[in-house]
Amino acid sequence: MKSTDALHQRPASEPGSPSLDGVRSVLHRGIGEHLPSQLKNLRAHRYQGQDQDMLLSMLSLTDQAHARLLYDYAKGVHLCWLSMRDAPDWGVLREKVLALLAPPLRSAAKGLGLETMAQTSDSDVKHAIGKVLHDLRGGALMSLQLYAHMAQMDGNPADLRAAAYLTRDQAKIMRNALPDLDPEVRQADEAEKPHFMQTVLEKWDGFRFGGADGQMGRVEVSCAYHGLLASCCLEASAVDRVIYNYVNNATRFSSGPIIRMDIQPVDEQTVRWIVANPITRDQERWLQHETNGDLSRLFRGGLTRDGNGLGLSNCADFVAAAFGLPDIESALRGRYLGAKVEDGWYWAWAHWPALYPRDSTRHAATPGEASPG
Repeated sequence: MKSTDALHQRPASEPGSPSLDGVRSVLHRGIGEHLPSQLKNLRAHRYQGQDQDMLLSMLSLTDQAHARLLYDYAKGVHLCWLSMRDAPDWGVLREKVLALLAPPLRSAAKGLGLETMAQTSDSDVKHAIGKVLHDLRGGALMSLQLYAHMAQMDGNPADLRAAAYLTRDQAKIMRNALPDLDPEVRQADEAEKPHFMQTVLEKWDGFRFGGADGQMGRVEVSCAYHGLLASCCLEASAVDRVIYNYVNNATRFSSGPIIRMDIQPVDEQTVRWIVANPITRDQERWLQHETNGDLSRLFRGGLTRDGNGLGLSNCADFVAAAFGLPDIESALRGRYLGAKVEDGWYWAWAHWPALYPRDSTRHAATPGEASPG
């Protein structure tokens, strides 16, 4: 399903950039043998994206204030967009997006969670808090800051619209991670409201990112799954927490201007997401050395080159929960998610149960914004 309102027109591939068909051929030749052909869902009832969270009260008073400030900003920008999307006032939207780059929001984004982590001595509690803070500080917020800087330079309407979608995602991620942050809207997030894959294509196909070399790159999406994404907003935000971690990881280490995202049905019950980025020989050597050739170690936490090593373990938590597996070890052994280096590319995959696999139009909501903020 291709969006009729894509955020960006995809430019022609750069000279020397491998085509999507070329990347797929590497996929089937290289990592294809590492991917499962059928996966079991052990859940009696669909997973709705809950549990990988903590109470807002676990944060220090300063960090609670930071979280509320960032949430009110994200929710407010998205509500502003909803009020004008049929006749946008790009100047007003730009002003609201740019607020993220100025005090007090800039300080809140930079400092969120730092005081809490410094004041927490229990290692298990600190680890649990750190896992949630990782997705609050990363998630859509990392990309939103980049888009705010781009809006500061030229105010391109496509970038402003993308920023509005990012604020929507960040607000949903924050409600997913902090269930008592906005209980009323969190309750609405839990109500059945199937999400279209169209929203994924609108968000990611042509998505721009700042590469490790300081140059701008983009995400290219190929989607052969035409079912529905998630049963409710809360589940959609859980999928977002997985995919943002994959994309944020790819943007940090990509050695080229293109990140590939491929979404495919595996069988009648399962959807596979693959995010792939080119890497340098140095990065490949580091990965092979630190993991002893077993890249599943990346998903167990604590192994990182330039971060805290929590993002991919969060992904493993979500995928294991979505399929009703007892722990992330079961998910990794069953290749429900994983990673592989092949032909100079880093490939990370994750699976998610298909929604209404026998009737993808049942109860489907109108494509677009699924909930406020």
